[in-house]
Amino acid sequence: MKHTLTALLGALALTLPAAAQDAHFVFRAQATTRHNTNLRAQPSLKAKVLLVVPRGQQVKVGDCTDWCQVTYQDGQQTHTGYLYAALLKRKVLPIITPQSSAKP
Repeated sequence: MKHTLTALLGALALTLPAAAQDAHFVFRAQATTRHNTNLRAQPSLKAKVLLVVPRGQQVKVGDCTDWCQVTYQDGQQTHTGYLYAALLKRKVLPIITPQSSAKP
């Protein structure tokens, strides 16, 4: 029963809506840009645009709230800046807690 519940929770986590997937997180992960997206020097719409990251590109993600600190590899060059979180497609992975197989 526990294995079935764990599998079910894992499947549900992978089908969460985009809003739930864009929750605050602080681990490093991969994400894909949903649209052509301005990479900015600071987490603000008023910040300088460093370059445009094309739709469908992979970025490495650090801290996120409304904005995510990212690293983007463009050929030989690596760019670091901020992308608006809603413009990134990320996956939420289930948290699996090991269970003891011993029965009381």
